[in-house]
Amino acid sequence: MAAFGVVVLVAVTAVLLDSPVTSLTPQWKCSLIDSLVAVLNPIGSGLTLLIFCVMLGAMCRALPPSPLGTASWLGALAFSCAGLVEFAIKHLVGRPRPATALPSLAALSPSFVPEIDSFPSGHATSVFAVATVFGAFYPRLRWPLYTVATAVAVGRVYLDRHYLSDVLAGAAIGIAIAMSLLHYHRTLWNRATPEAPADLRS
Repeated sequence: MAAFGVVVLVAVTAVLLDSPVTSLTPQWKCSLIDSLVAVLNPIGSGLTLLIFCVMLGAMCRALPPSPLGTASWLGALAFSCAGLVEFAIKHLVGRPRPATALPSLAALSPSFVPEIDSFPSGHATSVFAVATVFGAFYPRLRWPLYTVATAVAVGRVYLDRHYLSDVLAGAAIGIAIAMSLLHYHRTLWNRATPEAPADLRS
C-alpha cells in the first residue's frame, strides 16, 4: 500500500507540479543559494558517497567493532543496490532533463542518449539511501541527515538537472532499498544476538 501511495504521489507530481516548479526556478536564483548548492551538490555526485562509506568502513576495521563500521558497509551496499535500480529505471524511462527544453513527459521510452535520463534522480537516490542507513544506527542524526539529503535533492531541481518528481522518485528508491537492507540486517542480527540493542531490533 505504501509503495502504491508513493507511485501515485510521484505521478501526480509529474503531471501537476513538475512544469510549474521548473518554470519558477529562475526566480529563485541568487548568489547565496548558488554557493550553498555548489557546496552540497558534490555530496551526491558520482561515487562520492560510496567512496566515503568504503573508506570509513576500512578505517573502522582497525578499531574495535562498532556500529559505525557496520553502518559504513551497509551504507556502501545501499548506495550500490539503489544505484543499480535507479540506473536501470533511468534508462528504461528515458525522460528528457529540464535543460533539454523537450517536453518532460513526451515519448518516454528506453534510451541511452545523454540528457535523456532525468527520471529518477541519481543524486536523490544515493543521498537518501546512505542517510537512511546512518540514521537507523544513529537516530539523533536521522533528521539532520535527511535535511542534508533533501537539500541536495532540491539543489538538483534548482540547477535544472531534474524535475521535482525525479527527486521524489529517487528519494523513495533510496529509502526503500536502504530499509530493505536494514530489515535483512536486523533479522540476521536478532537471530545471532537475541539481546541486540533496541534501535537495531525495532
